Amino acid sequence: MNVYSMEATARIRPEPRFQIHRYPTTLIDRVQLRDGRSVTIRPVLPQDAALQRAFVATLSPATRYRRFHGPVNELPEATLRYMTEVDYASHMALLATTIDGGGREIQVAEARWVRREPPDPTHIADFALAVADDWQRAGLGRLMLGKLTASAAAQGVRRLSGDVLADNDGMSGLLKRNGWHQTPDHFDTRLIVAQLDLDAASAELSALAA
Repeated sequence: MNVYSMEATARIRPEPRFQIHRYPTTLIDRVQLRDGRSVTIRPVLPQDAALQRAFVATLSPATRYRRFHGPVNELPEATLRYMTEVDYASHMALLATTIDGGGREIQVAEARWVRREPPDPTHIADFALAVADDWQRAGLGRLMLGKLTASAAAQGVRRLSGDVLADNDGMSGLLKRNGWHQTPDHFDTRLIVAQLDLDAASAELSALAA
């Protein structure tokens, strides 16, 4: 998923205030990871810009590079608005948060999908996933991926797609274990194109439950 970071150089009039029309409270969940730590998973809110900025800042350079496919140190305001002011229908973002020793909420993971716009097929959405370095290998990535997939299917998305760096063995392995199809990008040898057919995945789950 591409994250656009350029801010407008001039504005004729102030932007309208973003408003949430329907916050999907059913997606809020409190879960315990296999290492005993707990997180709250919830959809992003516009007031989470500071959480998002701090989350990206605390990622290691390697993890930031894998998330954004380039050197990123700090997210510009325009990008923060894009990542936090979502409509939950064409753009969904899920955060995993916890409370630190000082009683402050901190973000430790994010997963998001963005539905493609015409002329591209609108039943396809691009995805992104990132987990803080200290929270990796605890099952959080798998958990976030599953909730991301379920939320996309509930909104009528039929296929998730995204570019993964070819040397990102952790992400590639996670996707493979969860049934994603991965092929080399013919235009950029650094990348692998990962896709999941949600109709097929739903059919497999139904067959297993039968």
